[in-house]
Amino acid sequence: MAPGPTIFVARPEPSGTIIEDEGKQDETSVAHLIIAGYLVVLMAGAAAIAYVVLMARVHSFPFLKPFAFFLAFSNLAAVINLTFAYASTNLLSFTALYEQVYATILGSVSRLSQVGIVYALFAIARGFGGRRLSRNVNVTFGFIAALLLVSYIVMGILPDGSMLGLWIGRSQLAVFYLAALAIIGSLLGLIIRSQNIQSVAERKAVRVFGISYLSLYAVFVLTRLLPMEVRFPLNALALLVINLVPFLWLAKLFPDAYLATPPSVEDREAFDCFCGNHGLTSREANVLKLILQGRSNSDIGKELFISVHTVKNHITNIYSKLAVRSRWQLISLFHSDEQKRFSTERLSS
Repeated sequence: MAPGPTIFVARPEPSGTIIEDEGKQDETSVAHLIIAGYLVVLMAGAAAIAYVVLMARVHSFPFLKPFAFFLAFSNLAAVINLTFAYASTNLLSFTALYEQVYATILGSVSRLSQVGIVYALFAIARGFGGRRLSRNVNVTFGFIAALLLVSYIVMGILPDGSMLGLWIGRSQLAVFYLAALAIIGSLLGLIIRSQNIQSVAERKAVRVFGISYLSLYAVFVLTRLLPMEVRFPLNALALLVINLVPFLWLAKLFPDAYLATPPSVEDREAFDCFCGNHGLTSREANVLKLILQGRSNSDIGKELFISVHTVKNHITNIYSKLAVRSRWQLISLFHSDEQKRFSTERLSS
């Protein structure tokens, strides 16, 4: 069960008046401040998710959509904690019922969000390599999520104290710790694999992404055993930074690594050679040049005085001729071809 603020109940005097403990009032006020802080964090999360989704629609890099899912699942876990904090502080008469609801419904959503975070991180790591998760991986994660959901349904049906329920509960706890290890491990693996990236700007972008989120998720792990009044503010602060990272990363590191204009685009002879080697028409070459400059589909349409639908058709033809499936792969292919040409020229000279 996720941690929540302590429940404070007023005690009636024999005369019928209610006397509230001042210390408990202060603690309740702190609990409400924590709730307000989480609301601010979730607002930042909603803005971050919208921003990443918008970037994913403009730029077809395979790591952007999983990035949006990663933020969504991370904030979903925060919503569970926020719900628990609010109910524990305000729904005093329904505490026992609420805890039962949390254990069955909200508890399952919390665990499923963890699985979703792991899945999104796997997809992000794969996307940084220009690929998407295989069908087998998707099926495996779907099976784990379904099995976890069924376990919570069974737990809700079984009577209290059931031996089967005890083992299911232990299995669910094991999933929690395994998911935490998978999150830390996937981010650590992303940092290690970034050493193999040749582009300096791209290597820096991937490394900063991995180090930032590894540090932030380490906060959740390291503070788990701390008291609630210490853990909640630290977790809220970590989640706030998680939601702020996309704005900074996409504003600076992402353009430098993936949208920088290759110098050879201005080298007309080299660019024409690349297009000729891959059988691109003059119109497709114009579209390709604008893509390499980081233009969106709508910007390309305005520049060439054609509709967005026509732009998409040209891009589809370019992808087919170059045997790529995304802008990231197209740019990587162009850089690779340019690097080979540069090496050949240097050796011949």
